[in-house]
Formats: sequence, structure tokens, C-alpha cells
Amino acid sequence: MTQIDRFNELLEAERAGVDTLSRLFPEARGPEMQKLFEAVRDDEAWSCAGLVRSIKTLGGEISEKKGDFADKVMHEPTLAARLTLLNRGQGWVVKRLDGLLAESLPPTVGTFLQEMKSRHLANIEACERLAESLG
Repeated sequence: MTQIDRFNELLEAERAGVDTLSRLFPEARGPEMQKLFEAVRDDEAWSCAGLVRSIKTLGGEISEKKGDFADKVMHEPTLAARLTLLNRGQGWVVKRLDGLLAESLPPTVGTFLQEMKSRHLANIEACERLAESLG
């Protein structure tokens, strides 16, 4: 798998993340949960835009695909289980980011990936606290 392929794999996963959070939003049990779901969804969308810029910077072709993660999450029986699976997906992204960050990248791309990783780690922590409070 080429570096561009790995960036596109992340892009497809982040698009699925936007879809997942959009589908979880109606299940929010109050304004604080809605705020969290919106913030995570917005971070996923921010990641999509940054990945597109990064792929262009690297001279690659941008995938138009979206992963099927949202369907997997929505098949979970409870909101707590959905959040747990969402966090597993976020952790998968962090591992992929670590792999890319170990490679030679233009400074702007590396800086973006570091920020993307930081946002994912913060979102994992927030969603983990929420999942624990649910059940």
C-alpha cells in the first residue's frame, strides 16, 4: 500500500466518521451529548478537509469512497456499545496516523497529522467517559 493509499484509507474512514456521528446525533440524550456528538463530527469533517489537502500536497488522486463503519456502529444494540465501537475506530485511526507520522512528510502535512491525532485522542477520552456514564 502506497503512502497515498494510506491517506485515502484514512479519508474514507473519516468520511464514515462524519456519517456515524450524524447518525448518532438523534440519539443524544440532552444538550451536552448533542454538543459532544457535534464536536466529534466537526473534527471528523475537519480531518477530511485536511486529508484532501494533504493528498493534493503529496500529488495523489483523492478517493471518492466512504467506509462502511457507520453501518457497523449502528448495528450495535445500545448507545454505550455504539460509542465503544466508535472509539475502537478512532483508535484505529490513531494507529494509522502514528504510522504515517513516522514517514518523511512535508512539514505542513506532518503538522496537520499531529493535530488530527491530538483531536482523535481527545475525542476518544470524551466518548469513553460518556460510554462509561451510560452503562
